[in-house]
Parts: sequence; C-alpha cells; structure tokens
Amino acid sequence: MKRVLLFSLLLLLTTLSVFAYETVIVHFPDKELWIKAYYKKAAAEAILQYVPNGQNTNNWNRTIVIHSYKGSNYPINIFLSNTTARMLKINPSASYKTLFLRSDDAIVGRCTNNYNKIEGQCEFLRVTRGYEGIITIHYMNKNKQEFKNDYNKWYGIIKNARIYNSYYRNERILNKAEYFEL
Repeated sequence: MKRVLLFSLLLLLTTLSVFAYETVIVHFPDKELWIKAYYKKAAAEAILQYVPNGQNTNNWNRTIVIHSYKGSNYPINIFLSNTTARMLKINPSASYKTLFLRSDDAIVGRCTNNYNKIEGQCEFLRVTRGYEGIITIHYMNKNKQEFKNDYNKWYGIIKNARIYNSYYRNERILNKAEYFEL
C-alpha cells in the first residue's frame, strides 16, 4: 500500500510540472489602452507585440515585444550579448548601455539614429530567466523626446514586469488583458 501511495505522489508531482502555465504580467500606464497586435506560438517559442490602441503591428510609434524561448538555458549575459549583437548589425548607430545586470536578469538601453532606411528609436531591452526558459521584454519608442520624458516610467514598467508560473490554466489573474501565456 505504501508503494502505491508513493508511486501516486511521484506521478502527481511530475504531472504538475508538465501542465504548468507561464505568463508575463505587464502593468501598462494608467489611462493608456494597449492592445495585442500580434501573437504567435510555435514549438518552444512565443512572441507577442503590444501597441497603443489605434496602432498596429506595421504602424506603431511605441511598442512592447515579448519573446519567450522555452527550454533555453544560456547564461543571461551570453543571451543578451548575442541578441544585442544581432540588433547592432541592423542599426549600428548607437551601442547599448547596461542599466541593470544580475546573473538572471538584465536591462540595456539605447537611442539610435535613422540608418539605412531604418527609422531611429529609443529602447529598453530586458532579458530575464523565466521558470521554463528565457524571456525578453523589449520596449521601443520612435519619439526620442517622449522616451526621454518618460524614461523613469517605462524603465520601471519594464523592470517590474513579472513572470508568473501557475499549475492551472484558468487560475485567477486580476487583469487578463495584461498577460499572455508563453
């Protein structure tokens, strides 16, 4: 009987981790309506783009792009270096400045100029370790003065975005408009 109970307990514990649901919770500024412009989940990756109401995935002034890489176990600093190197190839007009760095979480920022038909923008890029892999949270603003004026507000929003792991898909989240499943 003890063996049956022990086996049942082990089976339950291993099953729970398989059916866990990981989400990102972002608290957008009060009185601003942000909408999901794009979402795609394929295999071990998920990508989501938020834009202010009235904008879309191809026509935006500000956006947040969240990308998850389930099962990725690279060290954060290496993943961040690889990601920023790819983005520097696209627009090398400004390098990244490290704003926050820990072994499991990092934020960098930069403001670029127009380059090779690519419009300049300012951005924060956060790379963090989730429960099931690596997650990037990328805020971009094409209006440099607005970015500078709202620097502390958006830095706080990106830094305070939370990774939440639940064993129940329908567990209560207070504002379902501010999260997505990875």
